[in-house]
Amino acid sequence: MILVNQLRLRTLMLLGLFQIAAIICPAQKLTPEEVVAKHLESIGTAEARAAITSRVAQGSSDVTIRIGGHGHAIGGAVMASQGSMSLIGIIFGPQDYANEKAAFDGAKLTLGELTPGNRTRLGIFFRDHDIMFKEGLIGGTLSAAWPLLDLSVKSPKLSYTGVKKINGQSLHVLEYEPRSGGSLNIRLYFDSETFQHLRTEYERSFTAPTVTRPDKAARQKENRLKFIEEFSNFKVEHGLNLPHTYKMQLTIDSEGDPLLQDWVITLSQFVFNKNLDAKQFDVNAK
Repeated sequence: MILVNQLRLRTLMLLGLFQIAAIICPAQKLTPEEVVAKHLESIGTAEARAAITSRVAQGSSDVTIRIGGHGHAIGGAVMASQGSMSLIGIIFGPQDYANEKAAFDGAKLTLGELTPGNRTRLGIFFRDHDIMFKEGLIGGTLSAAWPLLDLSVKSPKLSYTGVKKINGQSLHVLEYEPRSGGSLNIRLYFDSETFQHLRTEYERSFTAPTVTRPDKAARQKENRLKFIEEFSNFKVEHGLNLPHTYKMQLTIDSEGDPLLQDWVITLSQFVFNKNLDAKQFDVNAK
């Protein structure tokens, strides 16, 4: 009986020590700076990152319209960047689905058109939310303009919000707020072990235009826009560990004109440190 009581006393003492230790040494929460530092290491050494001044990547593209129409097309793709300039071109040729072209020259975003004055839904989304290009977020680490490469250039506000599971995978989450503000809620996701950038989400909610009839106003719902970039299939190119599969998905949840469409770009050829003319980052340049 004495032995049992002694064991119980020892157990209680140990539990008390564990509780005190938990108070003294709480679970460590990463800072945004720590996440960014580990993320940069996942791309390559500081020397390897600094040695790259421009990037051009080419490959194939695959687009699928799931809501707001239907269709599927296969074509080519090119991504280019230098400094703060970036370009994405998705070429399908003479098919039902139009080509996508978006280029940012460091000051202005230009976009391809279906016909003069008419753009695709993706083009309209880019036009209305060009902050993604101005901040260098579009394309993630595939772009030389990626703002985490040098936070002093854009000076965004970063907040670490913990770990979130998406599709069964644990990801560190940073909220990204541009210094100039904007209407989009932006979240960056990093692999919990490798700290590779795997996903960016851009979201916006807004109320539909006001209607005058009470019966219709009661049925109004909030419109939601969501644009997701996903990055996978990482391989080393010229000393940099870069994704070779890049997926974009645009969701427009609206009562009148919903959309769900995704684009998958598979990159197979990379060229680095080619001197790119600024005119290449203007869709309208001749």
